[in-house]
Amino acid sequence: MALLLTAAQMRAVDRAATEELGLPSLVLMENAGRGVAEIALGQDSQPPADLDVRLVCGAGQNGGDGFVAARHLLQRGARIKVLLAMPAAKIVGDAATFLEVWRNLGGCILDLSAETRVDEWKRQLDGASVIVDAVLGTGLRSAIEGVPAAAVSAMNSVRALRVAVDIPSGVDADTGEVRSVAVVADITATMGARKLGLVIRAEAPVGRVQVIDLGVPPNRLLHAAAALGPLAHWLEPTDIAPRLPRRLATDHKGTAGHLLAIAGSVGRTGAGLLVARAALRAGTGLVTIATTAAAQAAFDAKVVAEMTTCYAAGDDADDNSFADLMAQSERMRAVVVGPGIPTGAGMAALIRRLAAELVRPLVVDADALNLLAAEAAGVLRAARAPRIVTPHPGEMARLCATSTAAVAKDRLGLARRLAAESGAVVVLKGARTIIALPDGTAYINPTANAALGTAGSGDVLAGTIGGFLAQGLEAADAACVGVFVHGAAAEIATRGLGSRHLVATDLPDAIARACEALRSV
Repeated sequence: MALLLTAAQMRAVDRAATEELGLPSLVLMENAGRGVAEIALGQDSQPPADLDVRLVCGAGQNGGDGFVAARHLLQRGARIKVLLAMPAAKIVGDAATFLEVWRNLGGCILDLSAETRVDEWKRQLDGASVIVDAVLGTGLRSAIEGVPAAAVSAMNSVRALRVAVDIPSGVDADTGEVRSVAVVADITATMGARKLGLVIRAEAPVGRVQVIDLGVPPNRLLHAAAALGPLAHWLEPTDIAPRLPRRLATDHKGTAGHLLAIAGSVGRTGAGLLVARAALRAGTGLVTIATTAAAQAAFDAKVVAEMTTCYAAGDDADDNSFADLMAQSERMRAVVVGPGIPTGAGMAALIRRLAAELVRPLVVDADALNLLAAEAAGVLRAARAPRIVTPHPGEMARLCATSTAAVAKDRLGLARRLAAESGAVVVLKGARTIIALPDGTAYINPTANAALGTAGSGDVLAGTIGGFLAQGLEAADAACVGVFVHGAAAEIATRGLGSRHLVATDLPDAIARACEALRSV
């Protein structure tokens, strides 16, 4: 899986490359700048001689990468101007070395390091076919002001392809937050590995992210990054495909797993049907929906491939519900609880017992999460089998006794905290869903599809994850595969329906198609 690093972890990797492998830092900068040039050249169908490239450079590592890129672009025949957004006197170290090389080549340098007028910056950038943003790098921690702010605003106002070096100037490398103003990149050419800030917020203005190989074997330097904290990973099709369950010719419905879905109630049977259908389309052999007696009749009028059972005679869980569900679960391989369930006191007590005592892998979703609320970590910590919780931001706020705004500000941090405190795998839903494990390892899903913002899509996700659990996947794998397949299904479904018209009932069939597409990867 592709690594996602914080700015500090990337700096540690760079140090280790120099100190442990003996790779000079000048070589790393040379490789970085050459990669930027190749990406800039590769995005335009024009021959290099027709390309007019302006590189806006700062004083740090990013500026140095820009000076190297300028040289390689010049060698390929492009017309090049370097615009300095910082005084040359402040450019030191490797960046100063490559600035001197550029000067010795007679390269064009325009010193705009005192220019705060956006119009003047825009005048100097007008006519460019490509603009390379090499102003500010991963060390940014405060708002952009003065000359850099003017340069960023001007870059955004010019009609040209914008290529950001490592991370767009103004974007926080760890959080994706925009610091007052940021370059809106078409492409981000990032060094060595994706930075967390490039992916964790789907709205970050990073464009298409391309990773430049710095010539450092990643596995040799993982320890340097891991020494500063747990690692995060970017999910890709090649990671998911090998984890998909596969059936042998001799397999049958019994060997493909049996899922118990504790879901639905009077007026809310749709939630249970979505869970069950998603699990079946994910490959589960059998699904039984457990619900109240009154809701069972409604389910029985709708189901075809699913089975039903009841755990309560009334509209709420009763004294016999726990024993009934424990007995039912003995012949199951996994359980999902929450979508559309009653929310009375009896159900709240039942959920606490199931979360702690059920001896089957359990997905806790929707109303079950709300009934646990801030007690969740303590209840789940005592669990007798693997647990996966699947909150959306509002549910996450209740689980962590905080606000939805606080969740939005630190999604990864809170997901990791809840996973560590509860011992559960945490699936924090949203654009770029996060999967956090109790040891701090995290995975980020690439999907950011607005079509999933529709009623019932979370029920489909719970059923998909539960279906993979029932087929024998470990909790972490079931969560990663389920989240990825769910997102891929949305992409498939919207090709024909559009992002505004998809409804949750479209997703289960698309899940089957997504699984088949992944098996061909």
